[in-house]
Amino acid sequence: MSAKPRDPVVLAEHQHDGVWTLELRVPPDLIYFDGHFPGAPVLPGVVQVGWALALASQRFGTSTRCPVMDALKFQQLLRPGDRVDLTLRHDSARNTLHFAYRYGEKAYSSGRLAWSAET
Repeated sequence: MSAKPRDPVVLAEHQHDGVWTLELRVPPDLIYFDGHFPGAPVLPGVVQVGWALALASQRFGTSTRCPVMDALKFQQLLRPGDRVDLTLRHDSARNTLHFAYRYGEKAYSSGRLAWSAET
């Protein structure tokens, strides 16, 4: 028996003017759907933030841990098999990461994450 996935499937990605856009698919058998919620699985917000941090770390060299989360908005539920675009913008002068999960006109979630100067 193989382990259930913990990460999104990256279908494509591109960078333009320092902003990364990743086309993602949420695996239908993602481990985080177990118990969240039976019969109507939803991707937890903490996982969405974690994915943004991990994927940004690979592209910007930022930390995967973040002490400050600001302006978090969860607008639509992400469900098994959903297709979504994640945009990542790192502001090195302010030491912040802006992320947004969208698909077309539909906004799923967004936020601003910040690190102290020592991080």
